[in-house]
Amino acid sequence: MTEQPPIPEDVHADYANAAAREALDTFQATPDYEHLAAFLNALREGYLVVDVTGASSKKKGHRVRMIRSTTGQPVLPIFTSMAELRAMAPASRSEELRGAVMPAQAALALISTDRFVAAEFDKASASLVMLRKYVALAAGGDEITAAVLEGMR
Repeated sequence: MTEQPPIPEDVHADYANAAAREALDTFQATPDYEHLAAFLNALREGYLVVDVTGASSKKKGHRVRMIRSTTGQPVLPIFTSMAELRAMAPASRSEELRGAVMPAQAALALISTDRFVAAEFDKASASLVMLRKYVALAAGGDEITAAVLEGMR
């Protein structure tokens, strides 16, 4: 079994990736390739949260919850904080929510584990839907610039 690195002290039940959230807000305020590149690069750092509520079994462990697009295609919900995950549920059910705080690039790489067509970031507040190709780019190690993104159109 491979040894896991120790969990940093700043990763806890109320973890928030402030840099990613700030870049998300900036991109939504000014949606251009430069700000998209900044957002994708910010996503690579720190940790992100995925929803694993009610999706576990003894044999398979936890599974990431998926949501469906209006056309029924699978979408991967990703959150910049546990608070964003909790904001999705009514107050009466917020205690039932379970999130997994994961290294950012591992969370982004989940896009390739199923037929996900997109990821939706911070569904309760920002609700930014991003195509799979951009999330996969952020999950990888290639350079992300405005010029690279414009060439992906």
